[in-house]
Amino acid sequence: MARGSPDLRRVLTFGGQAPLAVGSLIAAMAVATVGGTIWPPLAELLWLQVPSAGTPPWLAAAQPWRLLTWPFFQGHLGGSVLTLLFGGFMLLWLGRQLSSAWSERRFLVRFFVLTGGAGLASLLLVGLLGGGEVYFGIWAVLDALLVTWGLIFPNQRLSWFGVLQMTGGTVARVVTIGTPLWALAVAPSGVGVVDRLVAYLPHLAAIGLAWLLVAGGPRRGWYRLKDWWLRRDLESRRRKFKVVSTDRPRPTKPWLN
Repeated sequence: MARGSPDLRRVLTFGGQAPLAVGSLIAAMAVATVGGTIWPPLAELLWLQVPSAGTPPWLAAAQPWRLLTWPFFQGHLGGSVLTLLFGGFMLLWLGRQLSSAWSERRFLVRFFVLTGGAGLASLLLVGLLGGGEVYFGIWAVLDALLVTWGLIFPNQRLSWFGVLQMTGGTVARVVTIGTPLWALAVAPSGVGVVDRLVAYLPHLAAIGLAWLLVAGGPRRGWYRLKDWWLRRDLESRRRKFKVVSTDRPRPTKPWLN
């Protein structure tokens, strides 16, 4: 590498201030947003589009990459600059915290599990309601990561704009309860309740999946099932033995043991 040329790893880690996995996700957001603005067909390839009624059902299955790429495009750059900046900042802050708690590899796995799970749930549910919706943007996954952070660090404090302070546990509950309320409040008048929630379905699905992964994830569920089975087995074994009270005198034995 020539002297003075930028090191790609140093650029993606913001000079060593962020994990490489987090910086790569932010870079992917920037490239997808700028590229989708310059060449709109790229945006159409990235976002999650639920086929409308009458569309062949195999169409969604033939484009599985959309389940993982829809959060990276933030909309046309003219109206998404602030979303890109604030979304990137939130992803940087949450990515540092969660990568430190897990690892960079596990953070990436959780990120794409939330992305793919929310995308698949939206595809199936909206498809049953008639389809025709288009989803993109990072905020659904960021809401789920914020809930994840709050559940992992329930006693850590977060200051909102230096005015309002909340613990992590409170943040998780506020985001969980406030998201459907926000969906019902900001929808245009004349739109039904179901349609209002459908517009924020990826947010709701990602938040629900975050609670499932942290509060009762597969590993914890396996441990709980294993503990239940051991307790049940121990209880069945104890029923086979007769408990002899020490208060009563033991019968005398006519033989030696």
